[in-house]
Amino acid sequence: MTNAGFVFDRISIFLTITFLFIGFISFLYALATIRQKGHRLEYYLMLFLIVLSGVGTAITTNLLWIFIFWEISTFAVWRAVVYYRQPEQISSGNVVFITNFVAAGLLLVGIGILYLDNNSLIVTEIKNFNISAVILITIGIFAKSVILPLYFWLVPAYASIPSAIGGSLAGIAENIGLIMFYRLFVNNPGIPENYFLIVGYFAVVSSLITGGSAYITNRLRYLLAYSTISQIGFILLGFSAGGFFGTYGAIAYILAHALAKSGLFYGVGTIEDITGEANIKNISCMLKVSPVLTVMMALLFSSLVGFFPMIGFFAKLMVVIGSVQKNILFGFFAIASAIFTLLYSDRFYHELFYGEKCDIREIKLEKKPGLIEIGVVFILTVLSLILGVSFYEILTFIGGI
Repeated sequence: MTNAGFVFDRISIFLTITFLFIGFISFLYALATIRQKGHRLEYYLMLFLIVLSGVGTAITTNLLWIFIFWEISTFAVWRAVVYYRQPEQISSGNVVFITNFVAAGLLLVGIGILYLDNNSLIVTEIKNFNISAVILITIGIFAKSVILPLYFWLVPAYASIPSAIGGSLAGIAENIGLIMFYRLFVNNPGIPENYFLIVGYFAVVSSLITGGSAYITNRLRYLLAYSTISQIGFILLGFSAGGFFGTYGAIAYILAHALAKSGLFYGVGTIEDITGEANIKNISCMLKVSPVLTVMMALLFSSLVGFFPMIGFFAKLMVVIGSVQKNILFGFFAIASAIFTLLYSDRFYHELFYGEKCDIREIKLEKKPGLIEIGVVFILTVLSLILGVSFYEILTFIGGI
């Protein structure tokens, strides 16, 4: 059903539910953490705007509305990054704002060209694709959804943003460009196949390079940032591969990644709060501090890697199958990306929970893990497992089978 560029189909409903849930979980986590660091109306307003921008992008096929929600997201993320008003946060916020502002300008020019050529802003009515417009819009999408070489702003953003809203950045804001790519380009006969091959190669190179960066970094949030960039590239690969498996695998992986990365972000935020540390080399043996968190983060990492029966396994498998069907090199790179995810997840997890210096007496704790913080991670973990077990029902819904 469509009305003035808004659509309420299976995909929009699926994405809307996903984004609303991630926003709700972020709100719960904030109740236990943000008050201790300065309880402000601003935080909840920025969280609301991020959720609004994600839901708005999910339900519209009007390019002008997409651009408006895009800008709302940029403003909200910028303000969230500079939340604490420290020089480092302000510097990070400047990078976030300038990068996304320039990208949005290029996007708007591309949208203007499409409108002049098609006399419409509704994506289903756009049939003539000027190459200049496609390039400009693609650059904007790459910047918004952190694809190489325009991913650099996310690392300082992750380092500065409050952990309570970081899950929404990973689970909602970074998907806006992907949704636009899906709505405008995927399954559109006006787009040549070579375009998807080029974008697909950008996606896999971005995924592999940042997967390697995640493996060598020692900062907790840097690892999460590089991991997010790598996984977003994997999702874009699925959309570039197209077909049933590639497209719906990518859509399902948006949910899988949102659940897993949000849970890991909140887990890391909890560890930062109780240890006061941000470098993995200075943290060890969290197993003895919180066995429950140890188990839950293991399951979240397993979903991110793609272990059965977590939801990440099924979504990632579909993307791999779709990639193989599209291009054998795509399939090879998709598997390589999954291997990189396994490597950095294994290194991160074992150093954090089973480090060499495993003496509980040497661990200086600021406080004990809170019930709400652990509960939020628990909900995301259990849901990742339940949705994996019932993945066929999810696929039936989004794929209409």
